[in-house]
Amino acid sequence: MRVLLLILGCLFFGNIAAQKKLLGKVVVAGTVTPIPAASIYLSNTSVGTVSKEDGSFSIENFPEGRYDLVVTILGYITYTIELNAGKIPQFLTIPLQPKAQELQEVIVQGYEKNGWKKWGDFFMESLIGKTPNARQCILLNKEVVRFRFSKKLNTLTATANEPLLIRNRALGYELKYDLSAFEYNFKTNIFYYQGFPLFTEIESGSKRRNKNWERNRQETFQGSLLHFMRSLYRNQLVQDGFELRKIIRKKEPNTRVSLNGVHPPMGVDILVNTPLSGDSIAFAIDSVTAGLQFSDYLQVVYLHKKIPEQYRLQTRGVSADQPITAELHMPDATKIIAVLANGSYFMGRDLLAMAYWAWSEKLSNLLPLDYKDFNPKK
Repeated sequence: MRVLLLILGCLFFGNIAAQKKLLGKVVVAGTVTPIPAASIYLSNTSVGTVSKEDGSFSIENFPEGRYDLVVTILGYITYTIELNAGKIPQFLTIPLQPKAQELQEVIVQGYEKNGWKKWGDFFMESLIGKTPNARQCILLNKEVVRFRFSKKLNTLTATANEPLLIRNRALGYELKYDLSAFEYNFKTNIFYYQGFPLFTEIESGSKRRNKNWERNRQETFQGSLLHFMRSLYRNQLVQDGFELRKIIRKKEPNTRVSLNGVHPPMGVDILVNTPLSGDSIAFAIDSVTAGLQFSDYLQVVYLHKKIPEQYRLQTRGVSADQPITAELHMPDATKIIAVLANGSYFMGRDLLAMAYWAWSEKLSNLLPLDYKDFNPKK
């Protein structure tokens, strides 16, 4: 199936050479009442803490760069704020808004009673994925997930009243994922999700298991969107094994072709078989930020890795010898996507990931931004 995937990333910069301390306090909004046991963390990292009895907290080693600070606790609306290590406030007071009980009851009544039985497998496949790593992922608190299906819009949405707890035994992580958006449009096959992950490494005294986790992380990183963004930032796409080509999708009302068994919306793909340079789609915004911008569609081929068998079996028309082939599209080509050194990027609904990345870029393959990459074999 040709599925379009929208993902939300956040702006970060992973230089930890200069580290600072963040001090603050979590209180009930509009009061000075402290909130203990609130979870405070930098999204998509392993850096986090918990507020004390008086609501105070500290993050001792705040790395250089920009981060989304996330504060969450049951019964309150999740709070997020972007912080820059160069402008950390002396003291940060975080006001949390209580969730209105009446509103919660109305919302709950609008969800399907047997939602997990009907939509649970689809939810897991859409969010966690059908990758080899997904087989070793367990959602520990599926009872917090609720579903609503709109017949009028042909759209499925899901919410969670507390963070999802996911154990990934393939990569050796415990993932706390604050799901803020999950939407699948069955008419367009466009899937959008957004959330704030906190990574904790699973403790193991087995050297063999630790080596397996490191090997699996490297395998997952190779040819991933994170790998692509890091290479793009360094202007090393060709050296790292990526090939770029433009795809022009013409909208012709009388032309319908089948791609992977699904008819694209009134159009036909024309692949311009001339490789593009990284400079043709990326440029320097400032000394620490690269900009990504392109028109039409972009085919991305990673030459150093073949399409996994699982993807080939689930997708028609893919040969066993085909290298990883993904596509990117910017619906609004006037926008610019900021990319930082560790491969972080902010795209929201501004970038569509398709083909292989629509299949692979799921939570089962998610790596923290402080993951140390390697030099892939040429």
